[in-house]
Amino acid sequence: MKAQKKALAESIATSVETKVSELGEQSKKAKKAIEKSAEKLAKKLVKLLKKEEKKKAGDKTPKQPKKAKKPAKVAKAPKAAKAPKAEAKPVEA
Repeated sequence: MKAQKKALAESIATSVETKVSELGEQSKKAKKAIEKSAEKLAKKLVKLLKKEEKKKAGDKTPKQPKKAKKPAKVAKAPKAAKAPKAEAKPVEA
């Protein structure tokens, strides 16, 4: 897998470098950044390829059924606001 990753990174880097070189001369920093990014991309692509291979190999075996989801909880209704109390005024006799 390391050889595959390295070859893929080199291929990506050369492709990007040829496109960038059409614009003009590139600096060492630009080359280094392209190579670093190509390595990261190659690493992710190899990881995805491994996942796909596992998935294809796993498709041949029967899958276990998924567990049923629990019913959603019913939200409580908010309490109604209480009416303000009326102030009691003394009655004059």
